[in-house]
Amino acid sequence: MLKSIQAAVLALQRRQPSTSMLLVRHLGGIALVPLGILDSSIIPTFGSLDLLTAWLAAGTPYLWFYYAAMSTAGSLIGALLTYRLGIRMGREWIEKKIGPKKYQRISNFMDRWRGGSILISTIAPPPFPSSWFFLAAGAFSYPRKQFYSSVVLGRGVRYSLITLVAAHYGRHFLRYLRHPLHYLLISLIVTASLVTAVWLFARHKNDKRLAAEPQNL
Repeated sequence: MLKSIQAAVLALQRRQPSTSMLLVRHLGGIALVPLGILDSSIIPTFGSLDLLTAWLAAGTPYLWFYYAAMSTAGSLIGALLTYRLGIRMGREWIEKKIGPKKYQRISNFMDRWRGGSILISTIAPPPFPSSWFFLAAGAFSYPRKQFYSSVVLGRGVRYSLITLVAAHYGRHFLRYLRHPLHYLLISLIVTASLVTAVWLFARHKNDKRLAAEPQNL
């Protein structure tokens, strides 16, 4: 995975862009929609959507919001398709696909964090397995409206941050991402921060609910 991420970033930094990169540059934000759909599926993309979104925002900073919106739209469509696949295939198929141990970890995480689990999975960068949470949400009959809102909020925040940083720091940001270990370090820090924030929020809501229960008797 590290080599794949490094290869993708090195391609972005070449002085002579490849044909595919020239095509992305020509299409602009529209190219991010199909890539976003693919990124939210069970097919691994190794963070290519993040990198291409940042690359476009670094090249045309004043369009950062447009690129963030296109990436969010593509990710939402892909997440909905994966969610529907989870409904259709069911829990047993998911467990066979990813293995009992990983399935149990995802199941426990979703049972404990509920809506926060989807939000974290959409904001957290690779290698967080977002698509498997989308599948599990469908298989576990997670409320559809809450799923939609969590995906829109999470992906919107994620790509807004990426494009804002890329638009402000430009090539310096892309050169930083050239090193996969740096990228993974950012991923771990962001994921840990999100888990802590959601845990504190969930604990606060639970404390308020427990405090209100005697008054309702």
